[in-house]
Parts: sequence; structure tokens; C-alpha cells
Amino acid sequence: MGEAANLRKAPTGKSGLGLILLAIGIIALIGLIAWALMDPDILEATMTLILFIGAAILIIAVLIMAAMILLAIPMYVKKGETYQVDIDYSLDDVKPVKESSSEDKKNE
Repeated sequence: MGEAANLRKAPTGKSGLGLILLAIGIIALIGLIAWALMDPDILEATMTLILFIGAAILIIAVLIMAAMILLAIPMYVKKGETYQVDIDYSLDDVKPVKESSSEDKKNE
């Protein structure tokens, strides 16, 4: 019925068993974490650690942004502004693009 003669079906029992064991392990790990966080001391220590890590990430991000801003100012001053004078751009100067697509070769 149209099936190729050179096709074989590989057994998937071992990988299926591995996936089941992985799922059981993940559920057990989540249960262990939930059980550990039921203790107020562990919960407080975990939340304190999360707050310190979050604050450190925020402080580092602010310092990097401040450094970028402070470095951008002298670069802007040194580069200066460039612009064209005595040129008038008008919509009448715009030419339509001939029938083409982005897949056309650019060298034509």
C-alpha cells in the first residue's frame, strides 16, 4: 500500500522509560523544594538570597547604563553633527521601484 520496503521501526521502550524516570525525578525535585520552603527559616533565607541577587543585578545594570551614557557624551561631542546644506528633498524626486522582489539579484 505504498509503503517502502526499506523502512524499519526502532524500539522506543528504553527512551520511554527514561522519559518516565525523568518526569518522576522532576516531580520529586519540585516536591522536595516545596517541602524545604515550608520551613520558615529556609523560606526566609531563600527570599533574602533572591532579593540580594536581584538587587545586585539591578545595581550592575544601572552602573552599565550610567557608564554607557557617560561614554556617549564625549563621543557625541567629538563626532559632531553632519548635515547637507542647500539641498531640497521633495516627494517629486522619489522614483518608483520597478517590478522586483527582494529575491532578485542586486547586481543586475
